[in-house]
Amino acid sequence: MSRTLLTADAIHTQDPSSPTVEALVIDGDRVLATGTGKDMADCAGIGARRVDLPGATVIPGLIESHIHPTYAGLTDGWADCRTPPCRSIADIQQALRASAGGSGWIRGWGYDDTQIAEGRHPTRKDLDAVSTDRPVIVLHICGHFAVANTAALAAAGIDESTVSADDPLFPRGDDGRLTGMAWEIDAVSRLTAAVPALTEQEVNGALLRSLQSARARGITTIHDLGVGLSAGEQELAAYRSLDASGELPVHVVGFLRGDLALQALDDRRVTFEHAPAAGSHFRLAGAKFWADGSIQGLSAALRAPYACDPAHHGDLLYPQEQLDEMILRVHRAGGQVAVHANGDAAVGAAITSLRRAQATDGRMGRHRIEHCQVSAPSDLAAIREAELGVSFFVNHVFYWGDRHRDRFLGAQRAADMDPLACADELGLRFGLHSDCPITPMDPLATIRTAVTRMTRGGTVLGGNQRIGVDRAIRAMTVDSAYLVHDETRVGTLAAGRRADLVALDGSLGDLGDGTVDTPRPAMVMIDGESADMHPARV
Repeated sequence: MSRTLLTADAIHTQDPSSPTVEALVIDGDRVLATGTGKDMADCAGIGARRVDLPGATVIPGLIESHIHPTYAGLTDGWADCRTPPCRSIADIQQALRASAGGSGWIRGWGYDDTQIAEGRHPTRKDLDAVSTDRPVIVLHICGHFAVANTAALAAAGIDESTVSADDPLFPRGDDGRLTGMAWEIDAVSRLTAAVPALTEQEVNGALLRSLQSARARGITTIHDLGVGLSAGEQELAAYRSLDASGELPVHVVGFLRGDLALQALDDRRVTFEHAPAAGSHFRLAGAKFWADGSIQGLSAALRAPYACDPAHHGDLLYPQEQLDEMILRVHRAGGQVAVHANGDAAVGAAITSLRRAQATDGRMGRHRIEHCQVSAPSDLAAIREAELGVSFFVNHVFYWGDRHRDRFLGAQRAADMDPLACADELGLRFGLHSDCPITPMDPLATIRTAVTRMTRGGTVLGGNQRIGVDRAIRAMTVDSAYLVHDETRVGTLAAGRRADLVALDGSLGDLGDGTVDTPRPAMVMIDGESADMHPARV
């Protein structure tokens, strides 16, 4: 393959030795060299393919360090119950009816009890009004809760005789009957296990739709934090199949849903991979567990009570000893562990379990804490000391910041949410993410939120936790690569690194300016190739 000479108005490499260059040379799927336009033209040689990008700003390919691509792709075929458009339970019912063509299960997603007029979760009675014959399930926007109608509960074998009267995962109303709620991940998984298995075509299609959308948004690598969350081990099979046929449009690092990983380890059906195989776009790095739930669902585990409920702190999903044991099993199998922890009590529990696992053999696995919404400086210092990674759900500031301030956390805790500046001052290397489909997958908007801390309501939340544009880009490039031990392969535009990059149609300064449109990807290159290239020859 001939070499490629690429020039742009500015090329920001994230390489400390040459942070900004005029041009770079690509040889095959790797960066060969970076430097001045003249030097790189000489390096490329006669006959090189030339890509000139006047007016563009080039940065390393963006890395989305926490999304759920199969889930996101599947929602294309479900009723959209988000607010907007749904502002009441009647709107949710109408959205479900409108999507109920054909036969089989009726699925919906995205309702938010804090934004609809009734200020409560739907119930089985509300969903029975949609259909009594067909099973109906609608997922909360955070993904931690679901509501089912009577037919769906019956299909899952969930009723007053099979669920303990005091089981918090399946709450009851004043009449003693199940409300239809499935509370938290284990309960939701038990409910959705009754949904008929998807076809290979359906799973592959959902996955490809999400990954193609990711590439169009400037993302060249994604971390799937919950392979199997929506379709069980079919998702892992889909990745393997699409990778073998060369169809994956971006690079993927996967973390298998924790219960699936433990079962697969018992059956010796899975191994964890520390580096991608030659020519592969997918590797399974480890497993993902949940320590708590969501702040907006009042199920995140906090050290101090919720502002809206002074008697309630939220709860850990597992006793410390059980979390320790699950994490240790994956650690001993050589896997990398990711732990969902939104509240500071859960962050503390995750740190304890991960440190204990590492202490058993001294292997510093660079295990990860996901979201880390509420955390004290002492938590961040402990993360650094234990050589753990963290990926912050900074999109929460924009999408839920106003409600966290006014309802759930109060002004001070909400201002300190997603403490990026504090983490940076402590020397942490961290990623940023959208948790798509919980919030839209738009890394440039995520970077702007990290820089401006602007909420959807138009106010700045925790201005002291803002970081600069370059630091935010580092979080979504080389530091996200670091989270999965990939920093020597990708994340910087330097000699020997994978030639993954994105050209933006504006300047880096525009990313931090909330008064102008966010720059958009004009060209995305993965492994040195892009469908957007119209090269000349030197």
